[in-house]
Amino acid sequence: MATCKYSFNALRRASSSSAAVASTVNQRSVPQTKTGQFGVPQRINLPKESINVTKLPNGLVVASMENNSPIFRVAAVVDAGAKYEPYESRGVTTLLRVFSNLSTKYVSRLGLTKNLERLGANFKCVQTREQMIYSVEGLRSELTHGAQFLVPVVCYPMFKPYEIHDEHDRVELDHKLYLQSPELQLNDLLHEAAFKGGLSRSLSVSPDMMKKLSHRQMYAFHSHYYTPERISLVGTGCNHQTLVQLADKFRFSPLDCVYTPGFGNLKLIDSEPEPSKYKGGELRHDTQSSLVHIALACEGVSSKDEKGILTSSLLNEAMGTGPNIKWSAGSNRLQRAAQAVTDAPCLASSFNLNYNESGLFGAHIMCNKNDANKVTKAVWNEFSKVLKNGISKEEFNLAKKKLQVNLQMTAEQSSDVFSKMLTRPDVSDRLTDVQLVVSQLEQGDFSNDSINQFAKKMLSGKQPTLVSLGNLNSMPYLDDLRA
Repeated sequence: MATCKYSFNALRRASSSSAAVASTVNQRSVPQTKTGQFGVPQRINLPKESINVTKLPNGLVVASMENNSPIFRVAAVVDAGAKYEPYESRGVTTLLRVFSNLSTKYVSRLGLTKNLERLGANFKCVQTREQMIYSVEGLRSELTHGAQFLVPVVCYPMFKPYEIHDEHDRVELDHKLYLQSPELQLNDLLHEAAFKGGLSRSLSVSPDMMKKLSHRQMYAFHSHYYTPERISLVGTGCNHQTLVQLADKFRFSPLDCVYTPGFGNLKLIDSEPEPSKYKGGELRHDTQSSLVHIALACEGVSSKDEKGILTSSLLNEAMGTGPNIKWSAGSNRLQRAAQAVTDAPCLASSFNLNYNESGLFGAHIMCNKNDANKVTKAVWNEFSKVLKNGISKEEFNLAKKKLQVNLQMTAEQSSDVFSKMLTRPDVSDRLTDVQLVVSQLEQGDFSNDSINQFAKKMLSGKQPTLVSLGNLNSMPYLDDLRA
């Protein structure tokens, strides 16, 4: 069995030398503050750097952007989201997220908590359908000390049976919070109805699976999918070479926990994940809520189709992505169609979701239970009208301007840029290059005719998807909309 020489004690003993190296790098890359008359600091122009992407020999991808921010953000992105869960271990990624801060091979859960608190850093684990994202953020001066804790959390979790047993209440609390969020439930219903395969998996764990899942399934999933070629290290507010040096510490070896009591009769994963395909359909979840949540969707485009993403984004802007003014309902096409048939408050907007294998393009509706029938039909008629008849040249130009503004505003916030880099770290330098995207939009490949062709193809594809959550007494069925 391969041994790992990585030690937190050694790192702490070498903290003084690491801090000296970090300070030397910072002094070399950031200019000194200039002082003007009467000792008042003057504005200086810091060097602007583009996103750097490096692929290491073991397959691990490192992407960073030096924006000279006083806050660093570093995340380990693992391609091991909910869609990779085996059928008999549905919900195991939820357990990995909830128990992400438990003891590891080199630091206990108490040590992890106390050290991050001492540094003033925040640790977070986010679960999506395609990724597990472990992130740390804190003061730039504590980069070398704070980011190092990602290594044991991602590479060397122990999955101690007694810790997981004692903290089982956290899983139940997480599920109760999930049941209090109709948006999360609607999202799961939408993917369950729209796809077959991995993308239909839920982002929560059912009460039945809570009783079946344990540290054994967590170890089996981790040992199979947590490998260097599936991991990307993404950072902002840090030097690229510093991040590459941190990435070298992400080494994987057989976990010692399999030789400890409680890990007998392990069944490792020996099958490939189920491929995801769009199928369409309908799901209804009746509750006592007077507020009804509805989602209508057609098959969208894959995240690997960069031209298709821009085309669907333009169509999304033409439909209406929601209000831009706080506490307002907005004035997009779908919202106007909904408000024309009811006097009660309601909200309608379009969405565009992209995954590696497929995507979803549709509309989200919130309305009163008594207006569900007429509001849903009005929004569907407007939605299908746009897909069938297309948009005019004036609407295309307006949608293009809106998309350009949204891209420019996203680039102003380092947190938004960081979130966008996490989606596809290997090509994050292209995805976040606003000038490149704007120049592509100005080319002749994008016009109202190309968008209209894309929309008609979407409408003529497989059957749409309709899901609803709430008091569904007056909610129409999918056949009623298509009649």
